[in-house]
Amino acid sequence: MSNAVTYDAARRRIISLVTNGDPAAEVEACPGWTVKDVVAHLAGGLGDFVNRDLDGVETGEWGERQVRQRRDRTLGDLLVEWERNFQIAEGVFDSPMGAVLIAEIIEHEHDIRTALGRAGERDNVAVRAALTRPLQEVDKRLREGHLPALRITLEHGDRILGEGEPAVTLRTSSFELLRVVGGRRSEGQIRSLDWDADPTRWLSAVQLFGTRETALVE
Repeated sequence: MSNAVTYDAARRRIISLVTNGDPAAEVEACPGWTVKDVVAHLAGGLGDFVNRDLDGVETGEWGERQVRQRRDRTLGDLLVEWERNFQIAEGVFDSPMGAVLIAEIIEHEHDIRTALGRAGERDNVAVRAALTRPLQEVDKRLREGHLPALRITLEHGDRILGEGEPAVTLRTSSFELLRVVGGRRSEGQIRSLDWDADPTRWLSAVQLFGTRETALVE
């Protein structure tokens, strides 16, 4: 399945969720944002990818800028913008950035699902696709940090990240791993997963977006 098809399927699931839910619901996974704000970020972010506007990426203001600029728009306006940006984004999905967009939209789909109490699609192949880019980054971090390799046992097989013989194994689901690497789990939650050794040395490498102070229960 192409990145564009995977993305559009997730986009349509999100549209169904938000148009049948409360756009003003707070999104615990994204502190300070509502469901509508997450949609604003996704719609604006896709447009920024198309226009190669990465202002604020390095400072962490990229997403906040998109939300701030759209605070006064209606949900309907945001969905129209998202559709328009999707129609002109084909080249982006065919580029290396396509995997980044898949990781982002699937992560935010589940942020919205949790906010609206509509859990689902956790076994979707899209969740595994969303791990492609994050796991490449974890692998890079392990190698650059000269850390022993990490074996991750998922429902569809093993992945070995880093160089050399794995020194620790984590057994978990693709969904849970996505939430770990996406910064949706506290350190306590990560430590409580099925590790076969003390995971301390690997924690910073697997938390690509930092760690939550409080547990996010989904």
